[in-house]
Amino acid sequence: MDELEVEPQAPPDQPTIGPDGEPVNVIEGVALERLSPHVDHRGSLTELINFRRPFWHEPIVHAYEVAIAPGRIKGWGMHRIQADRYVVTSASMRVVLYDGRVQSPTYERLMEIHFSERSPGLLRIPPGVWHADQNTGEDIARFVNFPTHAYDPAHPDKHRLDPHSDAIPFDWALRDG
Repeated sequence: MDELEVEPQAPPDQPTIGPDGEPVNVIEGVALERLSPHVDHRGSLTELINFRRPFWHEPIVHAYEVAIAPGRIKGWGMHRIQADRYVVTSASMRVVLYDGRVQSPTYERLMEIHFSERSPGLLRIPPGVWHADQNTGEDIARFVNFPTHAYDPAHPDKHRLDPHSDAIPFDWALRDG
């Protein structure tokens, strides 16, 4: 079959979904589960924690809410010991992950995940994966984190990089297209 000729020329998109329907740019150890709100004429109900789900196989030891002002970025941050477990229900935000684990099969891979009121979810970020959260909405973005280790004020497990440095190759511009 002859290929259709069109102008202007443009390269095709890179695949984002594999033949099995799963995303192709996943970082080793990252878990993403989309939540399914139950909606009726009165409103909605969304289950957040169900210990039968594999997502919650590690105990809950600490929890805190994060708020991000419109247009702002929190990150880059990384933990060497704890995994972060986000519960995002109504924030308009994107989470960008970068695998900094030298021995990982997905070393230096970037991954973007978008959340909104219509696309809530659970996200597990393993130790050694840099992450930054960007509020893409017009209101404060809020989510709850259930890290796998409680905060230790004597030895904080937190490492930071400026999101606008060149340490991680990511462009924060939100483009149309």
